[in-house]
Amino acid sequence: MEFSGPVYVHEYLLKSGVTLNAVSQRRVFAGALIRVNDGHGCIHPWPEFGDATVEEQLSLLADGVTTPVTEMALRCAELDGAARRAGVSLFEGLEVPPSHYSWSFSAETEPQMERVLAEGWPAIKAKGFANYGETMRFLEGCAKRFEAQGTRLRVDFNGVLDRRTFEKFVEFMPLRVYRALDFVEDPFSYDAEAWETMRRRWGVALALDKGWKTGTHGFDAVVVKPARRDWRAVAGLHPEKRLVMTSAMDHALGQMFAAYEAALAAASGHALDFCGLCTEHLFEKDAFFERVSSHGGQLSADRGGGGLGFGEVLDSLPWRRLR
Repeated sequence: MEFSGPVYVHEYLLKSGVTLNAVSQRRVFAGALIRVNDGHGCIHPWPEFGDATVEEQLSLLADGVTTPVTEMALRCAELDGAARRAGVSLFEGLEVPPSHYSWSFSAETEPQMERVLAEGWPAIKAKGFANYGETMRFLEGCAKRFEAQGTRLRVDFNGVLDRRTFEKFVEFMPLRVYRALDFVEDPFSYDAEAWETMRRRWGVALALDKGWKTGTHGFDAVVVKPARRDWRAVAGLHPEKRLVMTSAMDHALGQMFAAYEAALAAASGHALDFCGLCTEHLFEKDAFFERVSSHGGQLSADRGGGGLGFGEVLDSLPWRRLR
């Protein structure tokens, strides 16, 4: 992607109370905001999934070399800048689609249960563990508590199981969990025939994140993180599959970009499943996350300063020139 004009950066650290997925043990997450021509973007790599570190991303960008992560950040900055210069919010005329509740294992269980029930969240999503028995016990507790409300259950294993272990997970699943299960994301490394066999044998819906480029069959939904890839490319490859648009569990600005792209996809006529955009509660509060709120699956977009919002906060940051 070509870009012109100086690039300014502000590096940040996000902190979570617990690890956020099954393949990472980190609780501190480094990233950087960029400012280009009045617009802003978010560089939030996940080295666990093959990304270069934020230091490497910035070094390459300083030399004019982009990666998939920085390309999306630059695209975000371009859209954000155009809207800010026009004095409008990118969410003008758009409606952010509803999301599942992203479960936090660092927070107390009961307050989260009560929140899901009181606010009427349509679904919850939790990370799965290699010790699938622990995951099963958690899902059973949720199924019992949410049965009357009909809240759907989603679990993401990030590929930490193997085929045999996943089969045991499904085989010994309590009936109430089975009935409430919406899908299992990346149960084990994608293999089209193996996944298709699991779907047909057990009647469990599967969602694909890793391997979406080469995925052909054996899954029901595709998970898309707009901060990491263009959802249009994913939708073009898998026109018959459910799209689940999620944040990359990143900075609040990146979260807003994901929400904007999801709203745009919905407005363009794409059938979206419940998204995963409400992730602000997974991190310690900062000046950005304090301006983000979700209720019952509906994310409230910040509109301060136009574009993706946070105008005053962004203006107050110490920026340094990268190139």
